[in-house]
Amino acid sequence: MQAKRALEIVSSTLAETPEQGTALAAKLDQLIRLTEDSIHLQKVALLEAGHILRFHAGLVPVALSLPEAQDDYVQRVILRTRQFYEARLLATVQSLGLIRPGATVCDIGANIGNAAVFFGKVLGAGRVVAFEPLPQAYGTLRRNLDLNGLTEALAYRCMVGAESGRGDIARFNPRNIGATSFIPMPDGPVPMVALDDLIEAEELQGLSFLKVDVEGMHLEVLQGAKQVIATHKPAIWVALTDTDSDYAACAALLEPLGYKATPIGPNDFVFVHTA
Repeated sequence: MQAKRALEIVSSTLAETPEQGTALAAKLDQLIRLTEDSIHLQKVALLEAGHILRFHAGLVPVALSLPEAQDDYVQRVILRTRQFYEARLLATVQSLGLIRPGATVCDIGANIGNAAVFFGKVLGAGRVVAFEPLPQAYGTLRRNLDLNGLTEALAYRCMVGAESGRGDIARFNPRNIGATSFIPMPDGPVPMVALDDLIEAEELQGLSFLKVDVEGMHLEVLQGAKQVIATHKPAIWVALTDTDSDYAACAALLEPLGYKATPIGPNDFVFVHTA
């Protein structure tokens, strides 16, 4: 905002007409963007081998591999801020005290492991079970779990849905791979699992926290996890795409199971079992 105000002052001072001021402001704005891009490329070039960025979350040392940091939105933000993406949301989850040391946490739509690493490395979750269907994000997820010593973490390259089956990519943006969306498709190339089909699996025993960030498939994920939710009663963080309609659908599914929602961001809600 300060830079933009400075542009307005400079353009109004140097220009003789409003039109000249607008043109000058546009040129200066372009110059700022080019300078910012140049600085960003320098930061990318300075990453450690393996595209690794090291920073601290409080007193906890963290390492994240950012192989698409030049273009990908989430990785650019992490590199620019030298902290976790959506750090305020993660800090809010931490302040709610819903993930205790040794807890079992499930991260659906894990992307490169931003939240999964936070849950395991910073909050001390004993077991993190992560699901990420996009191949390049999944590979980085695995590297980031390993980089942070999360040897008990499990990562699965598959979708999560209302029932086990197959799916495919519906939308992909190389400049924001975390916003990739998927759809169920009987003959699709991507495996899909319903959490209820894993309820007997050892890795879900003691599940106390469930994060769902799946670009529009959150309701399908929750529908396929009704038994898991009823059995373990985990706190559930849901990232919505259309807050009003999506929230109503999630509330209609979870409130009968004894859940109440707490908003933690414009599009993010944590549902906690209170019954």
